[in-house]
Amino acid sequence: MKNKYKIFLLVCITLIIMVGCSGSKEIQKTWKAEDATDNVYSIEIKANEINISNDKENEKLDYKQNVIGIENGVKYYGLTIDNEKYSILFPEKDNTDLALFLKIDSDDYLDGTLVYAMNTKEQPSYNDYTEKFLTH
Repeated sequence: MKNKYKIFLLVCITLIIMVGCSGSKEIQKTWKAEDATDNVYSIEIKANEINISNDKENEKLDYKQNVIGIENGVKYYGLTIDNEKYSILFPEKDNTDLALFLKIDSDDYLDGTLVYAMNTKEQPSYNDYTEKFLTH
C-alpha cells in the first residue's frame, strides 16, 4: 500500500511540474504582431513553443512559463527563452486579445523593452501601444 501511495504522489508531482512549465491557455493563441521597425509578424504560441513568422522568415523558439501574476489590474505571464526573461502582459483588464511582449532586464515583469505589440483580432501598432500602455 505504501508503494502505491508513493507512486501516486510521484505521478502527481511530475504532472504539476510539467503543467507548470508549459504556457497558460490565455497566451496560447495566434497573434498578429508588429515590432519597433514596423515589421509585421504572425506569432503562434503553443504549450512549449513560439513560432514567429513573416514573409521572409520563420523562427521557432522553445520557452518555459515561470511566472503568472496580476499587479494593478495588469495580468502578466513570465517566460524564459534561451535563458532570457520575457513577459506577455495584458494591459487592459479583461481583454486577452491585446498583449505586449516585453524583454525583461530585472525582476519586474511589468517593466521591460517592448519587443512586439500583439493582438488576436486586428493588426496592432507598436508605436500606438507604446504610447498608450508604456509611456507614463
